[in-house]
Amino acid sequence: MKVVIDTNILINAAGDEESRAFKILKEVIEGRIEAFATHQTMSENRQMLRKLISDREFRELVEEYFRKLNVTKVYKPVDVVSDPEDNKLFESIAASGAEYLISEDKEVLAVENWHGCEVITPAEFWAKYKNSSDDGSAWGDFTKMLMGN
Repeated sequence: MKVVIDTNILINAAGDEESRAFKILKEVIEGRIEAFATHQTMSENRQMLRKLISDREFRELVEEYFRKLNVTKVYKPVDVVSDPEDNKLFESIAASGAEYLISEDKEVLAVENWHGCEVITPAEFWAKYKNSSDDGSAWGDFTKMLMGN
C-alpha cells in the first residue's frame, strides 16, 4: 500500500504506542507500507519533530521512518486546500500515486478523495489495512476474533 502521512500523525504517534498512528509508523518502518513525501515536507517534518518531541527513543524511531520514506519530486504545484503546507501532501500524492492520505486535519479530511487517493483518518486507514492484509487463513480469523472484528 502506498500512503502519504501528514505530520500530525507522526506527532500523535509519539504519545501512545498503542495508537493507530504509532502502528502505522511501525508498519512503514517494517516495510509493509510504502510512505511518500516531498523532500521539502520531509525536511520540515524533521525540524518540527525535533522541536516537539523530546523522547529520545521515539526520535530514533522517527529517524528510522525517514530512512524508509520514499522521497518524491514535485512536478507541478497543486492548490487543493487553503494551507500551502497541506497542499504539499497532495503534491506527494500526485508524484507517487499514493492510495491513501492519512491525516487528522479537518480541512484535509474534507477533501475525502483526490485523484483516486482516499483521504482518511488513522482509524479508517487501519481498518482498511487490516482487512486487506487478512489472507483468509485460520490465523487471520483467530486474530480477528481476538480483536473483536
